[in-house]
Amino acid sequence: MKGEIKKPAAPSASALGPRAWLLLAVLAAEIAVTHFFHLGHPYFKFERLPGFGSLYGFFSCVVIIFVSKLLGKLFISRKEDYYD
Repeated sequence: MKGEIKKPAAPSASALGPRAWLLLAVLAAEIAVTHFFHLGHPYFKFERLPGFGSLYGFFSCVVIIFVSKLLGKLFISRKEDYYD
């Protein structure tokens, strides 16, 4: 049809070329392997537990989300009839 405006196509997973996916996979594998074999120098005994850093990071993120929601409700949000 004449005069019809086409929407741009949404980016898809195939938008990245095979080389980019290969590079991403190689980098992910390198990070996983080096993290698995790197023992580090733990200061506390509980830092030696497998997966401690991942669990600590996850729960820290959850705490940050809940604290930010609380601060948003206390200091940013207004009552429904604020502008009336």
